[in-house]
Amino acid sequence: MRYSLLVALLACGVHLSAQNTFPYDSAAHHVVYRQSVKLAPGVKTSDVYAAITTWFADSSRFTHYNLVAPLDTMKLKKPNKKKIAVEEQYGNPRPLQMQDPAADKMQGMGVIRYYSSGGSLKLLYLKYDIGVEVKPAAAILSVSNIRYYHFDAGNYKQAPIYNFSGGKPCEDVGTIESLIDCQRFPEEMKKLAIYSNREIYGHVADLRATLIKKKLAGDGRPPVVTTAKPTVKPKAMAKAPMKK
Repeated sequence: MRYSLLVALLACGVHLSAQNTFPYDSAAHHVVYRQSVKLAPGVKTSDVYAAITTWFADSSRFTHYNLVAPLDTMKLKKPNKKKIAVEEQYGNPRPLQMQDPAADKMQGMGVIRYYSSGGSLKLLYLKYDIGVEVKPAAAILSVSNIRYYHFDAGNYKQAPIYNFSGGKPCEDVGTIESLIDCQRFPEEMKKLAIYSNREIYGHVADLRATLIKKKLAGDGRPPVVTTAKPTVKPKAMAKAPMKK
């Protein structure tokens, strides 16, 4: 599985995940990720659709954490009810949100919990929509509608995002586009973008690896051509002359 995932990452251009900015279209004013997985020739779209539905069933694929927040390691006499409520709210136990088999489309949800040990960002949750459309030649995956929710990492209460240089803080809840427009902490945003890109582009690599394993997609390598060797009949053993 690790080998297949590595091949998939190389095939889809893993360098994209190292970008330090979100894929932001300033003209349309939105962030959207869009990648495709080339399908193997002759496969049925219904088989691909069923495989992707199963792929969405594994919730661990769609909830990611970069670091452990301080409150996660503190030994408390009583459980922090606020933390428990927030974790349940962003637990994402059923990533698949909507299906449309007639149109070969489905939509799921991904969650990223991003903790920063210093700076303006504290504990940030990102929720995003994962749309998949199955076409005869490819499965197209897109990620959009990214929303953020900011919390104080010490008590799990929602909190505005303050900048050390002063000025009006960013709202504690909003779209990723509004955060990009509001933020005045570029270095922190670069780190957030690098981590988010890695996890979101990772969905494409993971989906490709899953479909390759089920022989529904190619791995980007040319097929191996083998030539049948002619059958060679063994030579008859010469009989030794009989001694007189």
